[in-house]
Amino acid sequence: MAEESTARRRELGSELRVLRKRRNMSGHELGRRLEWAPSNISRLETGVRPLPVTDVAVFLGSCGASLQEQRRLLKIAATTDDLYWVRPYFDHLADPLKSVIIQENLAESILNFEPGMIPGLQQTETYLRAAFEWSGHNQERIDLLVKARMDRQKVLDRRNPPHCTFFIHERALRSMIGGARVMHEQIVHLVLSSNLRHCCIRVVPESAHAMRMLDNSFNILEFTDHPATVYVDTYAAGFFIDDRAGVEAHFLLGAQLEQNALTEADSRQWLSQLASEYDRMEE
Repeated sequence: MAEESTARRRELGSELRVLRKRRNMSGHELGRRLEWAPSNISRLETGVRPLPVTDVAVFLGSCGASLQEQRRLLKIAATTDDLYWVRPYFDHLADPLKSVIIQENLAESILNFEPGMIPGLQQTETYLRAAFEWSGHNQERIDLLVKARMDRQKVLDRRNPPHCTFFIHERALRSMIGGARVMHEQIVHLVLSSNLRHCCIRVVPESAHAMRMLDNSFNILEFTDHPATVYVDTYAAGFFIDDRAGVEAHFLLGAQLEQNALTEADSRQWLSQLASEYDRMEE
């Protein structure tokens, strides 16, 4: 059985592996330089080995990390594993989206619930732009944010993408972001995605009263070789939950969504009807 890992250790290990490959070094070569066993390099890069700050510093120095990379990764290394890892949005050394992308690329399956927005992995570019314009960002900032979020969706285009189940609340689907034309395009995109083998899209209707208390979006990420983790998104920060009780509580929420949401077939039909409504509004 694989050793326990955490979201923090997996992200740090993934970043270290990128740095090593950037220097065109194999794990064996780096191990010889550091006088570490190759298995220790592998375990460190996959997040199953504890990462002392001193080891990380030596690793970064051997891989020629920049000063900014050293500061950011040493800060991650110095954080303790208390099973709740916060990624603030207003800290220039933290990038919550990058953290999410790393975990999504490692995941075998993802369960996502969105109460007020279209899920990030399913947003169209025009929907994204409209959402950011509403938030008051300038055009240069919007271009950067949109590119980052569209790059995130590449995980669904790879050869073996994670199996994704998206539970989307009706109020998110009826929120008029960008106008009828933008929403029509977005809903059609969801209909098309629902036909993909690795995408399951389920609508949570407004009539599902039990689900109204869920205000924050969350993602349950399951891995082949690591314990499941949960990512919860708020306005000020995103945070990962590795605590087993917290993860199990979100699995129970997932089971509630399974019971209250429309079936895949009914969701596809419901979305098609909504797309027609937006189309008529556009005309």
